[in-house]
Amino acid sequence: MNYSDEKITEGHIFYSFNDEDTYLENLISYILSGLENHQIILVIENMKVLPKLKEKINVLFTKEQLTYVRMVNNFDYYLSNGDFKTTTIVNHFESDLSALKNRNLPIRTWAHVEWYSSEPDAELLNDFETIADEFVLQKNTLSVCAYPSERLTSELSILLRQAHKYFMTDNNFSLSSLYNRTSS
Repeated sequence: MNYSDEKITEGHIFYSFNDEDTYLENLISYILSGLENHQIILVIENMKVLPKLKEKINVLFTKEQLTYVRMVNNFDYYLSNGDFKTTTIVNHFESDLSALKNRNLPIRTWAHVEWYSSEPDAELLNDFETIADEFVLQKNTLSVCAYPSERLTSELSILLRQAHKYFMTDNNFSLSSLYNRTSS
């Protein structure tokens, strides 16, 4: 599946991925779609994927286009102050967004979510994704939260599908049948 086949402009997407090459293709397609829609793209990615992404997009996009793409290391978000601290994540996110807002363009985000422990605290993850979903709804933005499927238990996968309007895999994209918007 190529993300650009989907013509949504706002919403909260849970992406459970298996294949790193397909993941990278979908991420690049997401960036391209954002550029075509005159948006700024914030990519929160890990140290393993960032060099591969930069190598590919430096060939595909012009220097001017790349000024609309901000790439940050996800370590700063998810791991720098211990394992998955919601306050730290939100503070980094708000800081990066405020730096981008002065360009007066819509923003879309893509975050590769990770944690140290063998399994994250489900309650913390739910709190984080609930805050993220509320932000996406209030700001009418498009946001992908990407999780490696091998790190997700059935419980976590269900929780994530409840907190995201859309569900995406390497090859499929659909409305989440479990989405449960709790706020108004």
